[in-house]
Amino acid sequence: MEVKPSILLIHNRYLHKGGEDTVVAQELSYLESAGYRVIPLYFNNQAAGPIALLNYPFQLFFNLSAFYKVYRLVKKHRIQMVHVHNFFYRASPSVFWAAKAAGAHTLLTLHNYRLFCLNGFMYYNNQPCTRCYDEKSFSAGIERKCFKNSGLFSRVLAASYGFHKKLNTFSKKIDRFVVINPLQEQFLLNSGIPQEKVFKKSNFLLNTAASLSFSSRENFYLYVGRLSEEKGIRDLVEAFLENGKPLKIVGDGPLAGWIQEQIEQLNQTKSANHFKSNIEYLAAIPRESLAQLYQSCAALILPSRWFEGQPMTVIEAQSHGTIVIAADSANMRGMISHEEDGYLYAINPTNQLNEVISIFEARSNETKDALSKAAYDRFQRSYTINQHINALKLLYHFESRAKNNSGEPKHQNSQD
Repeated sequence: MEVKPSILLIHNRYLHKGGEDTVVAQELSYLESAGYRVIPLYFNNQAAGPIALLNYPFQLFFNLSAFYKVYRLVKKHRIQMVHVHNFFYRASPSVFWAAKAAGAHTLLTLHNYRLFCLNGFMYYNNQPCTRCYDEKSFSAGIERKCFKNSGLFSRVLAASYGFHKKLNTFSKKIDRFVVINPLQEQFLLNSGIPQEKVFKKSNFLLNTAASLSFSSRENFYLYVGRLSEEKGIRDLVEAFLENGKPLKIVGDGPLAGWIQEQIEQLNQTKSANHFKSNIEYLAAIPRESLAQLYQSCAALILPSRWFEGQPMTVIEAQSHGTIVIAADSANMRGMISHEEDGYLYAINPTNQLNEVISIFEARSNETKDALSKAAYDRFQRSYTINQHINALKLLYHFESRAKNNSGEPKHQNSQD
């Protein structure tokens, strides 16, 4: 029987909980249930108060406290693998130096595009943007204040990346990059990371649900996720203000207040005629209630204007046989086949969401049932625990054997 490696799992949480936190929680739950010895280590970003602002540059460059914490944990628990899901910004790249200094193997899962873009989304002025990546310089990001809408913060973050590039942190201190979509892989390879250091592994769900008949669903649409500009929230709300169809929005983020203002204005306009807003905002609901929304909605809408990674909301929806209507992008084409298990629509030069909704609603219930079944089948093929188990065996156990056999990590590429 093969001995399971011990793992230090590191995650730096953002101010607003998102899909990354869900992925990390599920991965930790599975690893523990499968008998892996896992030590979780969490860092938390703080609001930019006076103390945070004072420590901010130092934490971005090299957090000494994080370095010593990781080094001690690896030594104390004889950790073999340090798997980082997010180091930004309080953990800092110092965690990779600590892991290697203590003799552990290092892995980094890319959940976004932070290594190539100051805001992590490759998004600017309501459009996808790859300028800093194309120019191999963060000058444009500094000029546009892409990080925290601050020239100073953007300059500090760019300088920290330059610092670690000179130190070869990302090329020498990370043994394996775990990517969740082809775009991330392409960016890494074009940045000089060897193919053998790139490992492809999809997100997954621990719990699954049976596909339901479309005729049992209700007549409302659903959005679940972060409420921010790059997610296309303004496009979504404006489209449903125009079409008047029922929409439930679940999530939190910078545009939560704007959404509530739109709903309030609509209620004031319609109150004279005794009508209520067709848009309902739900800030946070239990997972059981969210599952019920997935099971009962007509479709999930994903209006994102950025490249997305591999959104858990799409996977969760497909696990319930829910049809997804998403803004077209290369990554979404990898998760949704247009008119086979969902719908894709163009957002440029004009937003085609309402046109696609009309096409969707014109389909018969038999056709929608077929779409729903196909969405559930895609989930079963790609995002269940079985696929995840196979990927982790290749990821963790090969790295463990390579290190034990030679004392130095070796690499073997994996295909999904």
